[in-house]
Amino acid sequence: MKKFIAITLLSLASTASMAATITLPDYLVFTSVDGQSVTNKGQIDIEPGQHLLELQFFDVFSTGADDTNFVKSDALYWSLNLTKNEDIQVRAKDIFTTKSARKFIDSPQITIDTASLKGESVKLVNHAELMSIIMKQHSKMMNH
Repeated sequence: MKKFIAITLLSLASTASMAATITLPDYLVFTSVDGQSVTNKGQIDIEPGQHLLELQFFDVFSTGADDTNFVKSDALYWSLNLTKNEDIQVRAKDIFTTKSARKFIDSPQITIDTASLKGESVKLVNHAELMSIIMKQHSKMMNH
Protein backbone atom coordinates (compact mmCIF):
# COMPACT_ATOMS: atom_id res chain seq x y z
CA MET A 1 0.00 0.00 0.00
CA LYS A 2 2.84 2.42 0.87
CA LYS A 3 4.48 1.62 -2.45
CA PHE A 4 1.21 2.38 -4.30
CA ILE A 5 0.84 5.74 -2.53
CA ALA A 6 4.45 6.68 -3.25
CA ILE A 7 4.07 5.81 -6.95
CA THR A 8 0.80 7.75 -7.13
CA LEU A 9 2.40 10.82 -5.51
CA LEU A 10 5.37 10.64 -7.88
CA SER A 11 3.02 10.33 -10.81
CA LEU A 12 0.99 13.34 -9.68
CA ALA A 13 4.15 15.38 -9.08
CA SER A 14 5.52 14.60 -12.53
CA THR A 15 2.14 15.36 -14.14
CA ALA A 16 1.92 18.71 -12.34
CA SER A 17 5.37 19.69 -13.54
CA MET A 18 4.43 18.88 -17.15
CA ALA A 19 2.08 21.87 -17.44
CA ALA A 20 3.13 25.26 -18.73
CA THR A 21 1.92 28.44 -17.05
CA ILE A 22 0.53 31.27 -19.16
CA THR A 23 0.42 34.69 -17.51
CA LEU A 24 -1.57 37.61 -18.95
CA PRO A 25 -1.25 41.37 -18.39
CA ASP A 26 -3.58 42.82 -15.74
CA TYR A 27 -6.20 43.98 -18.26
CA LEU A 28 -6.68 40.56 -19.90
CA VAL A 29 -8.33 37.50 -18.36
CA PHE A 30 -8.96 33.95 -19.50
CA THR A 31 -12.69 33.19 -19.72
CA SER A 32 -12.45 29.68 -21.20
CA VAL A 33 -9.91 27.06 -22.23
CA ASP A 34 -10.94 24.60 -24.93
CA GLY A 35 -14.59 25.51 -24.36
CA GLN A 36 -14.43 24.97 -20.60
CA SER A 37 -15.26 28.07 -18.54
CA VAL A 38 -12.69 29.49 -16.19
CA THR A 39 -13.47 32.28 -13.77
CA ASN A 40 -11.68 35.37 -15.07
CA LYS A 41 -8.17 34.15 -14.41
CA GLY A 42 -5.05 36.07 -15.36
CA GLN A 43 -2.95 32.92 -15.20
CA ILE A 44 -3.54 29.29 -16.12
CA ASP A 45 -1.61 26.03 -16.21
CA ILE A 46 -1.96 24.14 -19.47
CA GLU A 47 -0.68 20.90 -20.96
CA PRO A 48 1.08 20.74 -24.35
CA GLY A 49 -1.23 20.40 -27.35
CA GLN A 50 -3.62 22.43 -29.49
CA HIS A 51 -5.80 24.79 -27.46
CA LEU A 52 -8.41 27.46 -28.05
CA LEU A 53 -8.10 30.14 -25.39
CA GLU A 54 -10.87 32.68 -24.89
CA LEU A 55 -9.79 35.97 -23.36
CA GLN A 56 -11.47 39.22 -22.49
CA PHE A 57 -10.16 42.73 -22.07
CA PHE A 58 -11.40 44.54 -18.99
CA ASP A 59 -10.05 47.69 -17.38
CA VAL A 60 -11.25 50.71 -15.45
CA PHE A 61 -10.10 54.23 -16.27
CA SER A 62 -10.63 57.28 -14.06
CA THR A 63 -10.10 60.84 -15.22
CA GLY A 64 -11.47 62.38 -12.04
CA ALA A 65 -13.23 61.64 -8.78
CA ASP A 66 -16.63 61.22 -10.44
CA ASP A 67 -15.54 60.04 -13.87
CA THR A 68 -14.97 56.29 -14.18
CA ASN A 69 -15.02 54.44 -17.50
CA PHE A 70 -15.23 50.65 -17.72
CA VAL A 71 -13.88 49.25 -20.96
CA LYS A 72 -14.69 45.63 -21.71
CA SER A 73 -14.28 43.61 -24.90
CA ASP A 74 -16.33 40.80 -26.31
CA ALA A 75 -14.57 37.43 -26.45
CA LEU A 76 -11.11 37.41 -28.02
CA TYR A 77 -9.67 34.09 -29.20
CA TRP A 78 -6.13 32.71 -29.32
CA SER A 79 -5.40 29.41 -31.03
CA LEU A 80 -2.29 28.05 -29.33
CA ASN A 81 -0.28 24.98 -30.32
CA LEU A 82 1.83 24.42 -27.23
CA THR A 83 4.72 22.11 -28.12
CA LYS A 84 6.95 22.59 -25.07
CA ASN A 85 6.36 22.85 -21.35
CA GLU A 86 7.65 26.41 -21.29
CA ASP A 87 5.97 29.12 -19.28
CA ILE A 88 4.53 31.89 -21.44
CA GLN A 89 4.49 35.54 -20.46
CA VAL A 90 1.98 37.56 -22.50
CA ARG A 91 2.47 41.28 -22.96
CA ALA A 92 1.01 44.05 -25.07
CA LYS A 93 1.45 47.76 -25.53
CA ASP A 94 0.80 49.84 -22.46
CA ILE A 95 -2.83 50.87 -22.18
CA PHE A 96 -3.41 53.97 -20.06
CA THR A 97 -6.49 55.55 -21.64
CA THR A 98 -9.92 54.51 -22.85
CA LYS A 99 -8.80 55.50 -26.36
CA SER A 100 -5.80 53.13 -26.29
CA ALA A 101 -8.02 50.41 -24.76
CA ARG A 102 -10.54 50.70 -27.61
CA LYS A 103 -7.69 50.70 -30.13
CA PHE A 104 -6.39 47.45 -28.61
CA ILE A 105 -9.87 45.88 -28.69
CA ASP A 106 -10.29 46.87 -32.37
CA SER A 107 -6.97 45.25 -33.29
CA PRO A 108 -5.88 42.97 -30.44
CA GLN A 109 -2.21 42.11 -30.76
CA ILE A 110 -0.21 40.41 -28.01
CA THR A 111 3.44 39.46 -27.72
CA ILE A 112 4.54 36.22 -26.14
CA ASP A 113 7.82 35.43 -24.46
CA THR A 114 9.09 32.00 -23.42
CA ALA A 115 12.50 30.69 -22.41
CA SER A 116 13.28 29.83 -26.05
CA LEU A 117 11.24 32.50 -27.89
CA LYS A 118 11.15 36.24 -27.32
CA GLY A 119 8.80 38.73 -28.88
CA GLU A 120 6.50 36.58 -31.02
CA SER A 121 3.48 38.62 -32.12
CA VAL A 122 0.06 36.97 -32.02
CA LYS A 123 -3.16 38.48 -33.34
CA LEU A 124 -6.22 37.67 -31.27
CA VAL A 125 -9.45 37.27 -33.23
CA ASN A 126 -13.07 38.04 -32.43
CA HIS A 127 -15.94 35.58 -32.79
CA ALA A 128 -16.74 36.47 -36.41
CA GLU A 129 -13.08 36.12 -37.43
CA LEU A 130 -12.85 32.77 -35.61
CA MET A 131 -15.91 31.45 -37.44
CA SER A 132 -14.43 32.58 -40.77
CA ILE A 133 -11.17 30.73 -40.02
CA ILE A 134 -13.09 27.58 -39.08
CA MET A 135 -15.19 27.72 -42.25
CA LYS A 136 -12.08 28.14 -44.44
CA GLN A 137 -10.40 25.17 -42.76
CA HIS A 138 -13.58 23.11 -43.10
CA SER A 139 -13.83 23.95 -46.81
CA LYS A 140 -10.20 22.92 -47.36
CA MET A 141 -10.81 19.59 -45.59
CA MET A 142 -13.95 18.92 -47.63
CA ASN A 143 -12.15 19.62 -50.95
CA HIS A 144 -9.33 17.14 -50.26
